[in-house]
Amino acid sequence: MSWPDPVRHASILSTVIIGGGPGGLGPLLWAAQNDRLPGWLEKGVILLERGGRLGGSLGRYGINSDSLGGSYLECLAPDVIPDPMRRLRDDGVTADMALYRDAYPPLPLVDRYMGRIGQAITEIVARHPASEIRLRTEARSVHLRPDGLVAVVASSRDGPAHTLIARAAVVAVGGRQTWRDQTLAPGFPIADCRARLMPSNELLSHEGLAEANEILRTAGDRRVVIVGGSHSAYAVAWALLELRGARQLGDGQLVILQRRPPRVFYPDKAAAEVDDYPVDPGDICPRTGRVNRMGGLRGHGRDIWRRIMARPGVTAETRIAILDMADLGDADLRTLIDEAALVAPCLGYRSATIPIIDEHGRRLALRADADGDSVGDDCRLVLADGTALPNVYGIGLGTGFRPTLAMGCEPNFSGQANSLWLYQNDIGGTIYRGIHEKKAALAAA
Repeated sequence: MSWPDPVRHASILSTVIIGGGPGGLGPLLWAAQNDRLPGWLEKGVILLERGGRLGGSLGRYGINSDSLGGSYLECLAPDVIPDPMRRLRDDGVTADMALYRDAYPPLPLVDRYMGRIGQAITEIVARHPASEIRLRTEARSVHLRPDGLVAVVASSRDGPAHTLIARAAVVAVGGRQTWRDQTLAPGFPIADCRARLMPSNELLSHEGLAEANEILRTAGDRRVVIVGGSHSAYAVAWALLELRGARQLGDGQLVILQRRPPRVFYPDKAAAEVDDYPVDPGDICPRTGRVNRMGGLRGHGRDIWRRIMARPGVTAETRIAILDMADLGDADLRTLIDEAALVAPCLGYRSATIPIIDEHGRRLALRADADGDSVGDDCRLVLADGTALPNVYGIGLGTGFRPTLAMGCEPNFSGQANSLWLYQNDIGGTIYRGIHEKKAALAAA
């Protein structure tokens, strides 16, 4: 097998991290909080980011986070963190985030904060000659070598392809929405509807909200249909009703079309009971006592659900009707969708992928390529046949990672964990330990 040379970094790196968003930064931030980052960087870590900065692009969205501000601040608390992170404690953006310690910060603020975290990580990495941050550089493929190492082929915008040899790779290239492949009824792909389609990631952007406002303003008596019952669906409902154009909507004109009722987050069982929310014992996280800690609606999505359901202490929201998809016949469903002024698919994410090539030059089929979970319990990427790759890991939106009860998860939770706190804590730690256990095994062999 010939590699696309020139090979950069002739020495073998510890790790190549592909993606510098919240997921890609997660293992590094776990290491920083646990006094492991300097030692890891001494062994060689290259982070490849196709954009011009670290920290992701959450600023493009015009809604609030569904994580409390305190979750973002926790990584700055340990005494062992490196100086550039410690200095962030006194940064203005950190002070702004602290105002939301017990609330849900706007995503543009989260974006500014994560950008500063990215700058601190860049400064830390620069102190270690064996490691490097490469911006505007995109990974093209990951090759599995017969010696157990990986070769990551990458290219910058103004340079030729080059290859990095490492003991492990971490893939954090973000998520992709899967609504185009889903059907609402036999023979009725959602992508074929006649209405204006705006999936949640498009609608919730600043530009998308501006367009949605104009659609609402001119909708007349046509309905607006949100397809899905997840947090994204209820966040879209909240965002739409905040628009000026929503003031003229009539009762039931905004429809949430779902297959099952959502679960709802509460800080404890007592709070759920006060809100007249039924709690199954399996809904309670054994680590924290929180109700639906991982799977429940939070933030504005939770707020709008409480208004729709006329929970205690809120003004009932009559402009939204919730419909169960099973209660509609195929013809009624098609009519509802086709005649809507706007249809917003909110049907979740799956992990984006990059080509994984085996030692014979063949591209491997990943479980994520068929919209399955991209990782197993140990965060290793999984092939279509269920085989886990020994030293290629995945983290971030849509990977399908299922947290254990020890990580703080309710027994009834069956979804995937997309939690920045988990990226920087349990998931980041799982990847760090896996990489270093693999290195120890190779050394022993």
